[in-house]
Amino acid sequence: MIDFSDDEIFAERRTADGKRFVFFLGTDVLPYWEQRFWTVVLDTGADGVGIPVRYGTVASASVGWSLRQLLCVAKARMALEQARAPEGGAQAVLDALGRAIRLLPQGDLPGGGVSFAPGVLPSPYSWTEARYGDLDLGLCPDPESRDEGIAPEQLLIVVDEALREWSERAPYLSRLWTCRNAVREALAAEIRRVRIARDAAEDAGGAG
Repeated sequence: MIDFSDDEIFAERRTADGKRFVFFLGTDVLPYWEQRFWTVVLDTGADGVGIPVRYGTVASASVGWSLRQLLCVAKARMALEQARAPEGGAQAVLDALGRAIRLLPQGDLPGGGVSFAPGVLPSPYSWTEARYGDLDLGLCPDPESRDEGIAPEQLLIVVDEALREWSERAPYLSRLWTCRNAVREALAAEIRRVRIARDAAEDAGGAG
């Protein structure tokens, strides 16, 4: 678990089921950056992992996962889930994520050097780890977002919080507001998808 004090927390949010936290830390943020947090601590279900996050523009942090990259990782995961369970609700997440990515202000290029690899835990997905340089995101290997790892919902919470903070400081950038609306739609759709997946898993367990 990464060490930090309460006064370093810029914001705190939780997943819809209340079981996983997301802490946004203002630690080491430089005065000329256009962001008020950099490190985000994500509850993996077994521990807390810290990842650096940047907005992906010239005046943001120079190191970390950009907002575009995080959305692209979530979108790639939802494409796998849509192929696994076409009626499970992933398509609504995909549609909203596609709009959000198109609406993001110009910055780093789509894809952004992200690669994918299988994780150590069994999974119905061909990959559960996203990598960018020396950075790594280990996602939950299960569709229900219950096993150890970062839930896709948490990635969307990170982007939503960044866009909330950014748009409040720059209300004249209407593109930020419309992008955040798309991210919030994706977040709501992902919450619905997880509930469907958990109900399906419980029904399958009861049938067994």
